Amino acid sequence: MKTNTQTIKSIVVTALLVIGISAQAQTINPMPTVSDDWRFSGTISAWAPATWVTDTIKNRSVTSDSSISQNIDGAGPMAMFSLEAHKGNWGVMGDLVYWQSTGSGSSVHTLRGKDSYFYSGYNATMKQTMFTAAATYTALNTPTVYLDGLLGARYISSTTSIVDAQRLDLNGRVVDSRAGNPSRVNQTTDPVIGFKGRARIYDTSWFVPFYADAGKGPGSNNGTWQALLGIGDAFSWGDVTLAYRAMGFHLKDNAGSTNWTNAGPQLSATINF
Repeated sequence: MKTNTQTIKSIVVTALLVIGISAQAQTINPMPTVSDDWRFSGTISAWAPATWVTDTIKNRSVTSDSSISQNIDGAGPMAMFSLEAHKGNWGVMGDLVYWQSTGSGSSVHTLRGKDSYFYSGYNATMKQTMFTAAATYTALNTPTVYLDGLLGARYISSTTSIVDAQRLDLNGRVVDSRAGNPSRVNQTTDPVIGFKGRARIYDTSWFVPFYADAGKGPGSNNGTWQALLGIGDAFSWGDVTLAYRAMGFHLKDNAGSTNWTNAGPQLSATINF
């Protein structure tokens, strides 16, 4: 009987704890509070996109892609974070995405008039920087939907560097070698316009975050766009979201142009202060 009583007490205590935790979770409102007081937030993200690239030089184009796993395998230093500040309906935001990836490759070619074949190998490094800064204005603020319009600019820089390259004959002897960092740099700054916000799921702490922008730079060949959609849960200190993020941009230089598309899952944690 004593054992049964202890068991019943344990079940009751556990049930009360679960109910208490559930009740606390339900009271957390994921919607921002608009007031004349300053409110700030900082977000750290881990974005793992796949990449599709099309390089065009004159009338020739080459398309390549790398999967999420390939990008993770070659990942180097990276930084992905954003900051926001709001007072009343007005606000400012900044979002930085930087990553570095490395890769290597080799191939065998036929040389006419030479000693048959040679082997070529290389190592390369790619760096991408994407920084978005914008002013925001709260256009809609209801118990279920919060929407900010935004107007700003995005700076994009893409650098590809050949770290080392060698040519070897069939006997393994080095025919030619190149070391150093010959690089190709593409960069642009484009104005962007868009919106961002969240929609609450019923009366819970869960919500759907969304974001979209687009812009066009000087000339007819520069442009950029970005979109995000996911699901999140709010806590007393901030929120955690899992989203699908995609970003595309078109870069042009004297040698030609490059179309980039990066898209994949992103896990983020936001702290409000």
